[in-house]
Amino acid sequence: MQFLIIPLLLNFNLMLKPLLKHFKTIKSILLHQLSQEMTKKWILICLFVFVASKGLFAIGNDTAIYPKLDISYLKSYYYDTKEFVVSPAKWKKKQWIEFGTVTAAGILAYTQDEKIQKYFVNHQSETASNLSKYIFEPFGNGKGTCVVIGNLYATGWLLKDKRLAGTSLTAAKAFGISSVGALIIKQLTHRHRPYQDDIPDHANWDGPFSSIEYTSFPSGHSTAAFSLATVFAMEYSSTIWVPVLAFTLATGTAVSRLYDNKHWASDVVIGSALGFVTGRFMWKQSKKNGKKKFAVIPNVGLDHANVAIIIRVGEP
Repeated sequence: MQFLIIPLLLNFNLMLKPLLKHFKTIKSILLHQLSQEMTKKWILICLFVFVASKGLFAIGNDTAIYPKLDISYLKSYYYDTKEFVVSPAKWKKKQWIEFGTVTAAGILAYTQDEKIQKYFVNHQSETASNLSKYIFEPFGNGKGTCVVIGNLYATGWLLKDKRLAGTSLTAAKAFGISSVGALIIKQLTHRHRPYQDDIPDHANWDGPFSSIEYTSFPSGHSTAAFSLATVFAMEYSSTIWVPVLAFTLATGTAVSRLYDNKHWASDVVIGSALGFVTGRFMWKQSKKNGKKKFAVIPNVGLDHANVAIIIRVGEP
């Protein structure tokens, strides 16, 4: 068999030689026919590829800049808080419908506060108590929230994951601003918690300038948990387990406040809504602030090669 293959290969080689000779001739003619303009175009394309490979161009999602722990980030607390406070003046039909829906949910919960409170008091279990004590309550108690955010930021910083580190900073901002908002509302309303009266009364509101011990409305734990969860859920929305895990923890935290008899249902509904709205707003602001102020985007095709220069003008 080997003796048959060798002659065939030799003959095949002899047949290819004339073809290769003609191919070289055709190739030489084609190269000479390339115009000077075409040569420049391909040189330009090669230059674009080289520069883009060095990361000097902002292409696609790479134009996003995530927050960094610097002066600009600290300043954004002022700018974003101001935008958040005045945002209702810019609301359109969709936002007013959302506001109406949350208000209606809060009113409905208020009418059922005492029934829901009695239900949870009468349905206690060791497993649920442990989940509340060791997982859900710490997630929204402020200290635990800071630990979660701090660990996520440290992980992003150590792994040079700008997205994780930046999202953690946005979550920290949402948590801080929403918590301050919740604290202000607490001091204006001074609502009694279910366990603070011999006979729990959901209609016991002392209003401003009264004892600071009555701070039931809204639920600070729910606010903190949902502000953190919403930022990460929106940033990693394409990774399905992140929103599921984030909102499971936030919902568990909110329900644990009812289970532990620390809040009324209406406290939890409004607190959760406040956290969600703040987290969503701060995430959107981070995307708005994160657009590059100056970007060069190449546009290369077979018959064209050009660049687009984008300059964004706005608040620092």
